[in-house]
Amino acid sequence: MELVLAFLKIGAVSYGGGWTIVGIIKTEVVGRGWLDEQGFSELVGLAQVTPGPVALNAATLVGYRLYGVPGSIAASLSVVFVPTLLILAAGFILGKLGERTALRLDQSLRTATFALVALTLWSFAPAAAASIPAAAYALVAFAVSAFTTVNPVWVILGAGSVETIRAVFAR
Repeated sequence: MELVLAFLKIGAVSYGGGWTIVGIIKTEVVGRGWLDEQGFSELVGLAQVTPGPVALNAATLVGYRLYGVPGSIAASLSVVFVPTLLILAAGFILGKLGERTALRLDQSLRTATFALVALTLWSFAPAAAASIPAAAYALVAFAVSAFTTVNPVWVILGAGSVETIRAVFAR
């Protein structure tokens, strides 16, 4: 039941998706002792490279780790339940609102999303700064993403390839 409630809460506040939710997932998962910091970092990496939303992938992986297939199903359904209801309600409400009010609401949600991304960055910064290769990858990935037209998929694959080669030769 604790697993279902945790992922209902994560799903309820997961607007914006992607990196906006990672800090909240970390608070729930690491805070409850389901994963340690290293396990959580591995979870995020795996959730990023598998298809689908990060929150759903994390719910599936954590649920499976704790309770097997029934846990993965329960956590996965829990994390999408509230957003599904909110999408249905938002569609109905936005249909009743004027376009101007809808645009103001959209701007408010974008601002909150930026804050959640900043929270995630803040929570991962100490671990990245403690590792010189991780800090270098982060800086290079930021520079390539911000100042070139290179697709982010290539940035991610490039960083993974470089680290794999570095790890093989470090042995």
